[in-house]
Amino acid sequence: MNIEKIIKSPCRIIDILPKRVPDNRSVSYSMVEQYYLSEQRLREIRMKQADIFVRLSSYYYIQLSDNHGENFSDAAVPDIIERQILNCVGTESLYIGIKFPECLITLDGCDTYMTVYSSDVEFTENLGQLAGSVGLFIWEA
Repeated sequence: MNIEKIIKSPCRIIDILPKRVPDNRSVSYSMVEQYYLSEQRLREIRMKQADIFVRLSSYYYIQLSDNHGENFSDAAVPDIIERQILNCVGTESLYIGIKFPECLITLDGCDTYMTVYSSDVEFTENLGQLAGSVGLFIWEA
């Protein structure tokens, strides 16, 4: 997987909010973000994120990397997908790779959102439907 090439693709965010927060609301956003980064709330978000990718694995060959894309695992099974996403907290990060169409999703342990790099319209539509089904949103960065 050519990560440098993929991250030049259009970028979208899977988030708990439906769009970017305006700069003049950054203080309020920080308080909301801290609320959702509590252990219980973050676990709820990670479960939703895991659910998206467990279901997405029905359609796409999913690989995981917990070393910034240096090495990706073979096709991930539901239990592994869930465990890897749930364990992504604090300073941990997780890269989720899709072989075809080639795309990359990144998750940092200290964030409530995921970043999606893909130029494939069908993949993005499928991802958006799955995100919406668990109460998350996808929007262009």
